[in-house]
Amino acid sequence: MTIPIESLRDPGPQVVLSPAGFPERAVRWGRGWQIGTAAYWVALTEHAIRDGRLPGSPARHRIGSDLAEEIAACLLGGYGLPHQVGLAAFEAVRAEGLLHVPVTPHAIELVLRRPLPARSGTVRYRFPAQRARYLAAALTRLRMQPPPASARALREWLLELPGIGPKTAGWIVRNHLGSSEVAVIDVHVLRAGIEAAVFDPSWTPARHYSLLEAFFLAWARYGGVNAADLDAVVWAERARIPSAYAARR
Repeated sequence: MTIPIESLRDPGPQVVLSPAGFPERAVRWGRGWQIGTAAYWVALTEHAIRDGRLPGSPARHRIGSDLAEEIAACLLGGYGLPHQVGLAAFEAVRAEGLLHVPVTPHAIELVLRRPLPARSGTVRYRFPAQRARYLAAALTRLRMQPPPASARALREWLLELPGIGPKTAGWIVRNHLGSSEVAVIDVHVLRAGIEAAVFDPSWTPARHYSLLEAFFLAWARYGGVNAADLDAVVWAERARIPSAYAARR
């Protein structure tokens, strides 16, 4: 199909995103084929659903089989660690049977200090003592106190745990419940939102997490896609070919 040259210059419609609790923001929505626009990411998400890459199940984003495993996977991954290293650490701790029994930080740390399998051989986990303390505390509380069932209440429950901030709490809730009530504002989502002009470049997760999350959810809602799916597609695509997007900045 040939796209007329005037269409290539068309910035698309301007829309108004209205997140709950925050002022509205006008956004140039773009077209689905214009790389990096808000419309582009929505179109990519729709394609992923049609192609079956996002199966129609609330469990489609889960790493673990239950909440204890999801907490472990997200706590042992995340900030400062390549995705595959975090997964390898999670698999090692799970294989030792430490996620559903009373456990000490020391027992988890011993596992995390071992060489972990990786594509190129083995790797070392960077934060064994710190993450072992965090995970042991989370697992202990999970055994002692039943967590809330709703997405936002569960996130608040998780935020009371050491080592879990808004992004990790949102990641756990998003994965475990497939919820569209929370968002995972990581570096990929942040950069995509800035480039699409959904986010203001001055907003940072450290100071404006609630604001970023509200506009991300409004973005997904306006586009008619599940926020958890939009989040997953942005992360996967930008992590897969970061150079394609870095070249546009």
